[in-house]
Amino acid sequence: MALTLLTVYYAVRQSAEQRLRQETLALSQQLVGQLTAELEKHRYLPELLAKTLDLRPVLRSSQPDSAALATLNHTLETTNRIAGTADIYLMRRDGITLAASNWNTGASFVGKNFAFRQYFKQAMQGQLGRYYALGTTSKKRGYYFAHAVSDAAGEPLGVMVVKVDINTQEEQWRQESADFIVTDRDGVVFMSSEPAWRLHSLQPLSEATQTALYQNQRYDQQVIEALPGQWSISPTTEWQQVPVERRQSLVHKRAMTFIDWDVYVLTDWSSVTRSVLITVLLTAFMLLLTLLLLYVLWKNQRQRRDYEQQAREELEAKVVERTRELHRTQEELVQAAKMAALGQLSAGINHEINNPLTAIRAYADNATQFLDIGKPDIARSNLVEIVGLTERMAAITRQLKTFSRKSAGQIETCDLHRALDSALSIVQPKLAQSRIVLEQYRAEQTRYVQADLVWLEQILVNLLSNAAEAVLEQDEQRLWILVQTADGQVCVSVRDNGAGISEDAMPHVFEAFFTTKTIGKGLGLGLSISYRLARDMNGHLSVTNAPQGGAVFTLTLQQAADGGQA
Repeated sequence: MALTLLTVYYAVRQSAEQRLRQETLALSQQLVGQLTAELEKHRYLPELLAKTLDLRPVLRSSQPDSAALATLNHTLETTNRIAGTADIYLMRRDGITLAASNWNTGASFVGKNFAFRQYFKQAMQGQLGRYYALGTTSKKRGYYFAHAVSDAAGEPLGVMVVKVDINTQEEQWRQESADFIVTDRDGVVFMSSEPAWRLHSLQPLSEATQTALYQNQRYDQQVIEALPGQWSISPTTEWQQVPVERRQSLVHKRAMTFIDWDVYVLTDWSSVTRSVLITVLLTAFMLLLTLLLLYVLWKNQRQRRDYEQQAREELEAKVVERTRELHRTQEELVQAAKMAALGQLSAGINHEINNPLTAIRAYADNATQFLDIGKPDIARSNLVEIVGLTERMAAITRQLKTFSRKSAGQIETCDLHRALDSALSIVQPKLAQSRIVLEQYRAEQTRYVQADLVWLEQILVNLLSNAAEAVLEQDEQRLWILVQTADGQVCVSVRDNGAGISEDAMPHVFEAFFTTKTIGKGLGLGLSISYRLARDMNGHLSVTNAPQGGAVFTLTLQQAADGGQA
């Protein structure tokens, strides 16, 4: 247990720390991306204004026209509102502000001299001015872009300045378990999700640094004090775990080199501790519970094994018995459907047997009379006819006997043509009685299939019988049998020119006890059983309506190699 708990502790701690690092890194990347996008989206604006506005007359004149300055103030005010910036203002080459977007406010820049600002000096030297500072007039933090306004010779006449508000990112930060700090190269906190940390330093500043900040007025000559409490964030370490205001935090540092900022994202280390503690406690509980369960299982092992063995034997016996009953029921159902089909064909079969019997009786009487009058040759002719009629009756009874016998469902190579001939022999009396015209087409390569001969004959008898009944109401009664091959299979199609199958009945054709015949004409089992028999022979039985009218039932079986082994 001790080894397991120790392993779990280190594994969970490593996993939780890795997950926290990934979350912290993602937050750091997101924050730097947002800061960069927010700042850089306005860098073009001072150059655009310097080149599109007609500023040279105002900058060259020692006493600019008041109307021109008023128009320029309104233009800068409108541009500032549309661009969403903090302030926009124009400075002469001596640093005096001539026009500003905040011209009509109490903190107006007009008349103020900002020549001491770094962005002004950079712009006057032909560079894009960049700077961040606390405004000496507005007392608001901002990031400045500046671009020179030059004459035709390229000499700077003044500077156009755009100030970007940096409060947006602080307001958008909504991470409950994470904070951020943005510092300059001196370690002064310029931006932060926590207002109390702003304009403080991570470490106490040296006197020289304080003097330099006082002189350049970056923070309006404020004295920058170190953050209160036990802050020990190192500005040279990318990842560090430090105490911040009475809580442990994971700190990730990312540099924004193009503006000399360092971004620190601080996430709560307690999430790692909490995950480790909960997991270790759960593991200890599960280990204790496992030991208890093992004891209970060990104590009851023999009893449970005996009980399971007995239950398994009883279940296997029940499964065997139920399977045997199911097979027996299925065989009886198949046999019942076969007898039902014979019952429906009984009228034609009776007619086919009664006619020869009547003829035999007549021939026998005539033969007796011819013998009495001394004409043995004619009597012999009558006896020959009697022999032929008895053979015909014997053939019918043989077909009926073969059809009615039970089958064990043995799949082997069968002669499909022979099975089809046998089925036609059984159905022939019904076809002859109804004046049905039958057309057949059999390709020789379709002779042998993999099937059970008895099941195959039963399916064919069902299909032919149903087709014969379907055309009884037609003036011209016709059936077609088409036997062909396709992709290693043999397809037997039985088509009639009856009324076909309705769209409502089509999905239910092969369901048990579904029939469209009138009451007493059928139980709805023939097609259902035929469908199952075809499936048991690794085949398929399907139905469609023919374009010319009538239904087409197609039996598909696996083709067997020629051999005549059926």
